[in-house]
Amino acid sequence: MLLSEPQPEVTFHWLRVGHCKGPEAMARQGGRLRIVEFPSYVGAIHHPQHGWTLFDTGYSQHFFDATRRVPELLYRTSLPVTLPEHEHLSRQLAALDIDPADVRRIVVSHFHGDHVGGLLDHPRARIIAGSSGAEQALSLRGFNAVRHAILPALLPDDLRDRLDPVDGFPTVRVGGLRTWDLLGDRSLLAVDLPGHMPGHLGLLFTSGGRQVLLVGDAAWTSASFRDLKPPSRLAKGIMHDWDSTVRTLGVLHDLDAAHDDLLILPAHCPEGHAAWYAGR
Repeated sequence: MLLSEPQPEVTFHWLRVGHCKGPEAMARQGGRLRIVEFPSYVGAIHHPQHGWTLFDTGYSQHFFDATRRVPELLYRTSLPVTLPEHEHLSRQLAALDIDPADVRRIVVSHFHGDHVGGLLDHPRARIIAGSSGAEQALSLRGFNAVRHAILPALLPDDLRDRLDPVDGFPTVRVGGLRTWDLLGDRSLLAVDLPGHMPGHLGLLFTSGGRQVLLVGDAAWTSASFRDLKPPSRLAKGIMHDWDSTVRTLGVLHDLDAAHDDLLILPAHCPEGHAAWYAGR
């Protein structure tokens, strides 16, 4: 275990909320040029005292509305997006008997459109994010925003008022990782995973007797960190800090090798999704 003492357990659902398509080679060096699906997974996490937390929100109808015109349309056409009706986050939460108002907080790994497409559907939730990531997202417009995969129309008008910057929470050192205790009992630890975007975050918790680390886009596939294969140079242009991206991937590789009881889940990896539900 990464923590010296057991974490209080939470209930965890790993939900597929749409997908885009792109070349496999983009996700990791050595991948093939064939076009594959990159699902967007969302974590729905229930704490017995602190209620429901989301980790990211995936795609939504808001994403399609925000990308109808140029320059935002370039985002959707470069990585074609599909969102079947049954994968809408609102439908999946309803099936779990979760009302949008029940979501108390959303931990945003980063502000790319495929991770914040549903923020507008949860107007009461507090938004926990890296302050540098939030400031970047709020500052960009037009082609410059699209170049960074940011869609300003997906950001709530009151984002600044609802934002809880992660560095305002108590800091905890866990296995060499910098983490923040979001609920005060170490059940949900936001994790600093720098490189992909400013303020990029993961989330560490225990559910069903297994410790889980959600890593957002710090790795796009399980094979990326397991085989230590960073994204292709084709993707270098969208990385905030390439050197930090590669170092963070190395950290995940070492954690995976050292902790058999730790399940690392990238935000776009069907293998990780299958591994979670196979162990339930």
